[in-house]
Amino acid sequence: MKNPWVFIVVLFTIGLALLLGIALGRYSSRSLAGEMADAACAVSMTEIIASAQGDVYAPLEGEETVPVESQYLVTYSVEGDVITGPIETSILNNLTDEQKDAALQNSAWDLFTRFIPAKNRQMVVQYNIFTDGYSNTLAAVDQNPDDPSQWILEIDIADIKDKDSFLFTLIHEYAHLLTLNDSQVIPDKEIVDNPSDFSLQLKKAAACPTYFTGTGCSYADSYIHAFYTRFWLDINDEWEKIDVLLYNEEDDDELYYDGLYNFYKSHQDQFVDDYATTHPTEDIAESFAYFVFSPKPAGNSIKEQKIAFFYEYPELVELRASILSNMCLVQDK
Repeated sequence: MKNPWVFIVVLFTIGLALLLGIALGRYSSRSLAGEMADAACAVSMTEIIASAQGDVYAPLEGEETVPVESQYLVTYSVEGDVITGPIETSILNNLTDEQKDAALQNSAWDLFTRFIPAKNRQMVVQYNIFTDGYSNTLAAVDQNPDDPSQWILEIDIADIKDKDSFLFTLIHEYAHLLTLNDSQVIPDKEIVDNPSDFSLQLKKAAACPTYFTGTGCSYADSYIHAFYTRFWLDINDEWEKIDVLLYNEEDDDELYYDGLYNFYKSHQDQFVDDYATTHPTEDIAESFAYFVFSPKPAGNSIKEQKIAFFYEYPELVELRASILSNMCLVQDK
């Protein structure tokens, strides 16, 4: 070849094309996986979203239900995918069957590990089984009081068989782990040790230069800080006047719930459902669950923007595709 520089340029161009092709291939594969999961699980996704519909804070009509006291039944240690060393707690006699139902307890854990890749749940070190009766609190997550960087997954055994509601709630609770873990929020043991100290919350919030989640100060590049900054700044003052009722010494729950429901009605185009108005951390968790189980929104309302928010993060798009693909496999069995 007369000009060696031509040869070098040709080689560089070919190499660049190959690298671009690989990158585009990877992106296309992720995109295609998500589209295939959407198509394959369309019916299941619709049913799961439908199970989450309904106003939890709407005024009750007729007789009020008497709340059932929550009881812990079994505690497991978590080692990767495996739960070990079940420790049974002292319970009422009428819950013995639930406490002994290891198969059902394991089935819920199995769903969690199937849906959420191991690398995305390393913060979970304990798995608790509890119950407060059917269709009250379906599941929860909590920080380990000894080490707030670690987390506990809690499942109500009475709700595991309510498949669609349980799956939605499981992803909602995982969203808390995703957005509040120690890569997103600085763990604060003082808060964990004093969860009802409102003055401490105010003090911590005042010292936090980013969004204060209630569990700690968020990092500037965290999902929750970005979400709060984009969607909550113009409504937060109004919402805080309602939220403070939670800490009212008069303990007027009805006033608090009515306030939240009226807040939702005033901003209905901004929230995927009324439970999302509970707190910004609940809003991002509900929105994430809708992101997983709904098609990509075509509109531009604020509640649709909240769902679309997660598509800005390639790792979350990939996680969504993984969750839906694994859900399809479970549904087909």
